This record gives sequence, C-alpha cells and structure tokens, in this order.
Amino acid sequence: MAIGLTRRRILVAGMMHAAFVSITGTFAIAPSARADEQIESIRCAQPSIPDTLFIPHAWMTYTGAIMSLVQEGPLSFGDDLALGPALAVRWEEVNPTTIKYHLRGGVKFGDGSPLTADDIVATFKYHMSPDSGSQLASFYNSVAAVEATAPDEVTVKLKAPNVQFAFTPGHMAGFVFKKEQLADKKIGTPEVLPLGTGAYKLVEFVPADHVLLEARNDYWGPKPVVKRITFQAIPDRPARLLAMQQGEIDCTFDLAISDIDQWKALSNVDVVAKPSLGVYLLTLDHSTPPFDDIHVRRAVAYSVNRKGLVEALLKGNGEAATALNPPEIWSGVLPSDEVRTFYDTLLPNYAFDLKKAKAELAKSSHPEGFDITIPASAADPYMVNILQSVTENLKQIGIRAHIQETDNNTWFTNYINHDNLGMQIMAYYPDFADPANYPSLFFSSANAEKNGMNGSNFNNPEVDAKLKIANENADPKARAEALKKVFKIANEEVAVVPIFWPATAMAINKKYKLTGYTAFWYSIPWALRGFGLK
Repeated sequence: MAIGLTRRRILVAGMMHAAFVSITGTFAIAPSARADEQIESIRCAQPSIPDTLFIPHAWMTYTGAIMSLVQEGPLSFGDDLALGPALAVRWEEVNPTTIKYHLRGGVKFGDGSPLTADDIVATFKYHMSPDSGSQLASFYNSVAAVEATAPDEVTVKLKAPNVQFAFTPGHMAGFVFKKEQLADKKIGTPEVLPLGTGAYKLVEFVPADHVLLEARNDYWGPKPVVKRITFQAIPDRPARLLAMQQGEIDCTFDLAISDIDQWKALSNVDVVAKPSLGVYLLTLDHSTPPFDDIHVRRAVAYSVNRKGLVEALLKGNGEAATALNPPEIWSGVLPSDEVRTFYDTLLPNYAFDLKKAKAELAKSSHPEGFDITIPASAADPYMVNILQSVTENLKQIGIRAHIQETDNNTWFTNYINHDNLGMQIMAYYPDFADPANYPSLFFSSANAEKNGMNGSNFNNPEVDAKLKIANENADPKARAEALKKVFKIANEEVAVVPIFWPATAMAINKKYKLTGYTAFWYSIPWALRGFGLK
C-alpha cells in the first residue's frame, strides 16, 4: 500500500530458495509492553464488520484484522515480512514436493482443548474440498495430500514443486480451526464463534456492527498487553475522524490517504504509514459482451487518469500503476529498478488519452457505446471516488457508466461469486510478498470461476503455462522470464486495468505505541507487535 512514501525494500531476498528450510526458535518481532503495563481495553474502528467471522467465507482485510488475534497458522510473518515459526516450531522440505511441519507442544484453543495435528489437517482439507466453497481454495490448488504423520507432525505432499505454497501456512489461508467446529454449519455466527489458538478469544459478535475479544491467560506466547479489544464498524470516514478526535476510539485501520492531513492535525493522534504492496484495478469480463471485444477493453484502459487519481486521492502518497504488480513485490526475483525498466517496455502503455479511447471504441462492435453499472464498496476509502472519475471519462467517449454503491460484504460476495461481473473495481492487498501471487490470482484460468479472483474471466493457455513455471521453478531467472511473458500478454489483452499502488496508514491514540504495523497488518497478531503504553 505504500508507494510514494519513502519505500523500503521488502526483506525477502533469497526467500524463494530458503522458504522451506528448517527453522527453529523464534523470529525477531518488536517487543510488547511490559507485563505491568496492562491496558484494560481499547476500541478500534473499521470501515465495516463482516457478516461472518468464518474466514473461508469472509476473506477480507477487515476480517483478518480481527481473526489474526484469535487464530494462527503453522507459520507467521515477522515485522520484516519474512516467514517464521508459529504453531510449528520448525518446518522442512523433505524433497521438492514434500513439506513437514513440526508442531509446538502445549498449545490450546480458546476453550482449553489441545491443538492436534488433526486440526491442521482438517483445516487444510476444508479449503481443498470443493463442497466447502472456501474463498481461499486457490492457495491449496498445488496440494495433493495432507496428513498427520505423527501426533506433532503434519506432512503436505504437493502435486508438483510450488514456490508459493511456502507462504500459505503463514497468512489467512493457514489460520487453524478446531476440527470439530468445521463440521458445524453455523460456524462464524454469533451462536458458534470460531475458536483459535491465538492470544485472544471471541466473546461477542454482532454482525456488521461490532466484535469483542478478550485476552487469554493460557496463551502459549507472550502475554497480551490489552485485556479487551472492541472492533466497531464506523463506515463514514468523517464520523471515524470525529470519533477519534473525541476519544471514542483508540485506533483505526485503512485510512484514506486523501484524509491523512486531517488525521495528522488531530492533537491526540499518531498516524503510521507503511508500504502496502497493494493495487487498485478494474476487471473486465472477457467472456461476455461488451468486454469480449478488445477494442472496448482498450477504450476503458485509455479512459483512466491514473496520475490524476494519485494526486487527487493519494496526494502523491502512491504511484500510478503501469501493471498489476507493484515493483517491490518482485523482490527476491528481480530488482525493482529492473522491473520498472521492464514495465516501460509494455506497449501500449494506456496513458490517459480520451482521443485514443474514442478511436478504440469506434473500432469496436459497440461504436455507439453502451450502458454499464459498476458496483463499489462504499466502505472502501477510494473505490467510489475512483469510479466517479472513471465514469465521467467514459461518458465522454459514449460509454454510459453508473456506480452502484453497496456495503463491503455485499460487494465482495458478488465479486467472488462471479455474479454478473461486467466491469468491477477491485482493491487487493498481498497475502505474501511474491511476484507470482497477483498474476496467479487474477490471470490464471483456474481462478476464472466462483470463489476465484479472476474477475475478468481471463483465459490464455500461454499465460497458464508460464504461471506454472513461475510457481514450480525456484530459480529467480526462470521465474522472472516466465512472469515477464505473463505481463506482456496480460497487457496486450487488457486482462485488467491497473489504477494505482497506494500507501497504507492507520491512526492510533498518542498514548499508545505500535511498532509492528506492516503491509500484512491483517494477517498478523498486530496487538502483540510492540503495542502498549508509551
């Protein structure tokens, strides 16, 4: 999310080679506050609270911000974004298609029952089952089998070598559920709150309104500093600002960078901004008219004023996106300066040009234009404002576009269900820092279906073949060459229309500190990462 601020290189160089190497001990994270600095409670606002707390059916950053304090995976990301142990004390690559996770002893769920290897196996298999309808199923596409090979050992066998699977146990796709709960159809509702092995347990959930967490005394890791955390939905941005000013909330995530000066002006608030590695984009359904016509897609691409949107909405704290991947996410495969040089070769570059947009539409099978409705989450800090600019530009070339504002849960559900896709706006933030992550989700034909992120229904056999190389070959040079071809084809075919790479920011009451805020804030136990009284 942080382009335009001073960008630091993501410390994952060489991680492609070392991702499965056995590691013992713990990775370095910022220390929590001292035990004598216990904080009774804090209240954090979010643009929305999900309808369910069952992540397989609510895979969103706002769900992750809550559940990352309740659930954990075998692995986790440190403050440097590198993988480290969590429920697994170490993991090893037995061979290129076999990984073993050696589990930590003495870990309990929030109800006091012990974590077993069977719980991890059941979690992985739930995502793998087509009957589950898991929105995270694509992260397990490479898995052939998973089994408990000892009481404290889980073995995963892959269909073929896969670089990306190394990260799956470290983000939301790896959060472990209690086996018995996965059979309950009501899991995620107020009646059946998901259990986890994390530092907090769920005690109250009012869908779309608020969630209350309480710290556990029997957590295997460091003692939580805050005893109770309440997440409150405040969709309206000015209302959130006012609530912070009046001391009604202590923190909030996902600030609109366009509002950052107002937040910084509050005397009781610190604003923390970090690189996000996120992207905003348009998807265009290639499988049906009018976007099955490449000239229509090109017309749309030329109608997006990326640089203007960066200045207007991000106030320069971001960068116009020339491709799907932010340059820094290539770290470990290709230096960001070489990525930028490569992006400059992508032609056409679709710089904002309404004359070219009109010319492309005139060549299409819809020269007189058409009507289109574009859904957008009103809770997102940028979506509606982006579309206001885009729809005004489209109207000037004859495309009569209309914005349909909706709540965040409805917007994402319709997108992930592939319901009447047409043109969609998407905001996506990484689950891990690897250059094959985004293209695998948005360009692979395997994800052009329900519960898949390929909202353009883009299907290209050569792209699929190159993505296979990028996912199965650990050699950075081979991966880089394969991904370059993917991006060239995707650009030529207008697989998506990238808009910008934004910064990410949060606000916190000045009496508190939080040193472990990173690009992966929604997948890590942020309240344990250097949180406490100043």
